[in-house]
Amino acid sequence: MRNSVLFFLIGIASTALISAQTCTSIPGGATPDGVVSATANFSVGEGSVSVAVTNLLVNPLSVGQLLSGVQFTLTSGVTTGSLSSSSALVRNVKKAGAYTDLVAGATGWALDNTSGFLLCALCNDFGAIGPKRLLIGDPNPSTGTYNGANASIAGNKPHNPFTAGTAYFVITVPDAVAGDTVSSVTFFFGTAGGASGVPGVGVAVGGSCGRGPKQ
Repeated sequence: MRNSVLFFLIGIASTALISAQTCTSIPGGATPDGVVSATANFSVGEGSVSVAVTNLLVNPLSVGQLLSGVQFTLTSGVTTGSLSSSSALVRNVKKAGAYTDLVAGATGWALDNTSGFLLCALCNDFGAIGPKRLLIGDPNPSTGTYNGANASIAGNKPHNPFTAGTAYFVITVPDAVAGDTVSSVTFFFGTAGGASGVPGVGVAVGGSCGRGPKQ
């Protein structure tokens, strides 16, 4: 995890940071598989956007509660960009809910910017790795395992391994301008054919994230 944090900080430091925002999935958000909860931190700089995404749901029941994507727009209307790097823990969850963390590395997610910016595990047409590497939350703190997970998570070969902890992304956006902010954030959960979108909220409501403090 230390390497992942260092990677993200280096990505931010390499740009002129203009503004930072935090967005969470709407309180009480749910999919057909149950409640969901996630957060994303956005740092918009000259020429780049850095994103740190975390699944806040502890000990999930179903893969339908795992994060498969986050979409956002920039208030300037810029949509042209490319994913320059990503990093996260890689976690294999076994049949009984015990897990093993593998070597941290690239998330395997891709960027679809046909309409805004969509970081996604399931956009296979753009080279994504899904349905593997969906972002899972922490295990049960009492047992240290995913003892609540059903067969869509525990020991599921098509879905294992998962991305875990916080996933870090750096998007090169050549036309990002000073004062650009993030809006219209949506978190996506579940696997291909069943991904569910949940609006994001920040300081502002209605699916937009409010502007955070300048750094």
